[in-house]
Amino acid sequence: MVYPRAYFSAITNEAEFLADYEPSLARWADEDGSTLLMRALRNADPASRVAIATRLLDDGADAAAATESHVNALHVLLSATAHDFTAEAPLLARLIDEGADINADSGSRWGTPLQTLSRTLKFSDETLAPFYDVLFARPGLDVTTPSSVGRSVTESAQAAIRRRADLLARCHAHTRTHAPR
Repeated sequence: MVYPRAYFSAITNEAEFLADYEPSLARWADEDGSTLLMRALRNADPASRVAIATRLLDDGADAAAATESHVNALHVLLSATAHDFTAEAPLLARLIDEGADINADSGSRWGTPLQTLSRTLKFSDETLAPFYDVLFARPGLDVTTPSSVGRSVTESAQAAIRRRADLLARCHAHTRTHAPR
């Protein structure tokens, strides 16, 4: 497969990306289903990540796309090791609004998007709060069903209680509020 130049510049900066980009590429994907949007979400610079991903979404990128291994845009965004949580929270909300599956289970490597985020132990619960706010505002968030990692989000938070006490408290509150009656 031939990768467009924009695939490579999606992880640089907005100016380089726009020089290589045309709107017809917004829905581009490789053989595995990895999209140009997912590539942009791998950008190490949060400001560039937001700008490029926003442009792609504006041009019709498919936020709901997933790879053959069930990785979606949320897994990619939430696995990043550098964030501007306040600036990226609206992007996270938009991805969900545009169809990214908040409960997608991508297997034992990632689990669900929230499990992916909670495994990044370099960030405290306090730092992750803007993302938690977006995720826990969704009634459809499932924190009780075990994923392929063998635990639910709640169980994962319990296992990491020293680092994820706020996540655990949010899981319990979400379950009380949104449990089927």
